[in-house]
Amino acid sequence: MHYVSKIDPAAARTPALYDSHSTGFRRAAYVDRAMGSVHMGTGICYLAPGGVIQQHFHSFEESFYILEGHVTLRIGEKSHTLAPGNFGLIPTGVHHSWRNVWTNPGDPPARWLEMQAPQPRPEGHGRDTFFASGHVPSAHEADTHVGHFDESQLPRPGAPGQMEGFNPTTGVAIKMFVDRSFGAIHQSLFLIQYMPGAKIDPHDHTFEESYLIVSGRVRAMADGQSYDLGPGDVIWTGVGCIHSFENVGDAPVRWIETQAPLPPAKEVFRFERDWAAY
Repeated sequence: MHYVSKIDPAAARTPALYDSHSTGFRRAAYVDRAMGSVHMGTGICYLAPGGVIQQHFHSFEESFYILEGHVTLRIGEKSHTLAPGNFGLIPTGVHHSWRNVWTNPGDPPARWLEMQAPQPRPEGHGRDTFFASGHVPSAHEADTHVGHFDESQLPRPGAPGQMEGFNPTTGVAIKMFVDRSFGAIHQSLFLIQYMPGAKIDPHDHTFEESYLIVSGRVRAMADGQSYDLGPGDVIWTGVGCIHSFENVGDAPVRWIETQAPLPPAKEVFRFERDWAAY
């Protein structure tokens, strides 16, 4: 099972739970139960200039990657000023709030990718997000991490792979953001780059994946169907979906990928080629 769509900022809306606890906040989901997912909730968040999301916590784990703008993220008693390239992990039950640093109404909204696992509950089917007026310290606050990506962090050709269970492939570079070593329990979040001509053979997994294309173009195959994907396009692959990617253009392609549940330390990929002779 898989699903292909495109991010549409005009379709973003304020989640019902946030109506009375935020200003200027909207979210465009691109992975949820409606498309067949059972393990993750992924979307793009928009926060208008001067916008805020009041202090709250979740009964699921959350990671993020800043795409545009500058925001202040308060986690527990600590504040972090974040810009494009910043990423982080907010553990289950940890209080946090968001504020857009920009206040000029003419400024664009801040944007970030938000990954949630286990999958949030549908509206009307139990609560998993809680707004609180007073901060209650959590034992998991120490497990909160924030990092920043820059070009120098991309692995060079021939360098060891950063993903557990993945052997480096020619022309493919992976920069892990959130994984087991970062403190995650339920998910992973990372950036992947394919140089022109790079490809990965058909394979599947025991976990779900989502891909947000941020630059370049890639040919994706999923369940025997072919897609030409570019910036703003997204694809989700379910457990057992046989898929592959190839950069058939003349420029690098990059996407931000999420996985849930957290992949195992071994046997992460099941390549069709390895079983073709049997």
